[in-house]
Amino acid sequence: MLKKILIGVGVLVVAFAALFAVMLYVYPKAQIAQATNQPAPDFTLRDAEGNPFTLSSQHGHNVVLYFYRGYW
Repeated sequence: MLKKILIGVGVLVVAFAALFAVMLYVYPKAQIAQATNQPAPDFTLRDAEGNPFTLSSQHGHNVVLYFYRGYW
């Protein structure tokens, strides 16, 4: 009985390790690595509440740009 449990746990560990390895391999690499720590061009977009957001208004602050696809 204990042998069957250990074999089952071993199979699960190997399966999760294989899945993790595949996810690491398939995960897309950065497309513009040389743009890291470079100033972004100024732009104005609307935020989630509809208010205009201008990047230059954040001058002197650290900013993380996260663009997501909205379905609204």
